[in-house]
Amino acid sequence: MEKEIHRKISLQSRSVRDLIYEGLKEAIINGEYEAGYHLRERKLANEFNVSTTPIKEAFRLLENEGLVVTQARKGTFVSDSVMRSVQEISRVRAALEGVAARFAALKRTEEELKQLEAIIVQMSKFTKEKNTQQLSESNRLFHQLIRQFARNGFIYKQVEAVHSYDQFIRNKALSDIVEHERAYEEHYEIFKMIEAQDINRAEDLMRNHIIRSADFALH
Repeated sequence: MEKEIHRKISLQSRSVRDLIYEGLKEAIINGEYEAGYHLRERKLANEFNVSTTPIKEAFRLLENEGLVVTQARKGTFVSDSVMRSVQEISRVRAALEGVAARFAALKRTEEELKQLEAIIVQMSKFTKEKNTQQLSESNRLFHQLIRQFARNGFIYKQVEAVHSYDQFIRNKALSDIVEHERAYEEHYEIFKMIEAQDINRAEDLMRNHIIRSADFALH
């Protein structure tokens, strides 16, 4: 029996194609569609209440990321190497966020440092309470603030483009209580290097943190 996904499409700020692409990407990464699953254009077009054109365009973007494969005269199928793609994209994200931490350490203001410190205080509290949901949100805000403080539009845009991968890794990693303390310690060290404006250590710690988290989540 074919699975169905239901997505509310809004045209306020993003194209139909992009919304479909993000919806399908999230479903594939989260395992709603298993490896080899046949993604049927017309069925999805009916579910999203659109023509098949944005579906085809979304498939092309997904194929570029290694999440689907298209076979001539057969159709489009979920790739059997989704997790490998997730791991590879995590490496790219690690490099980008590492540079963001470097720039944030260089450019941050005292007011911005206070904002980051407030998140660290929250993370400490939620770690002690083993509050996975709130910790995940604080984690997300911590990384988002650093990207903002980096003041580099290219990095911000590129990392936002892989948001689904980021969220998948975070949810998987923080589902393990043991990871909470380890993640907090790494975030705290990153904060301290940004505070000290040690650009090299800030970059290295951020990159290593993301790689380690991804490896932990995927293995």
